[in-house]
Amino acid sequence: MRVLAQAVHYSKPEHRGDIIAAMGRLRAASEGVAGLEEIGGFEDPDGGRIIAISVWSSMEAMQSGMATLGAAIADVPFGEWERQEHTLAAFPQVA
Repeated sequence: MRVLAQAVHYSKPEHRGDIIAAMGRLRAASEGVAGLEEIGGFEDPDGGRIIAISVWSSMEAMQSGMATLGAAIADVPFGEWERQEHTLAAFPQVA
């Protein structure tokens, strides 16, 4: 069963570009990660949110691959760059 992972970031305006750059590093690190079918970042300009999504072939692939992706952005000071803590969620595909 495929899984959609979503992270919603609430960037401070002065760190919007920093968070988008970190997402670019994450995307670069994602090449070759087993089970990762799609990854990307999107913006809600009115709400000041940056949303990262990834689609995985299975929950097991996501759990394994997230370790690799997380290592690529381990040095990102999210607590400094965000106006509120980001949220993470995973959703199984139903249709």
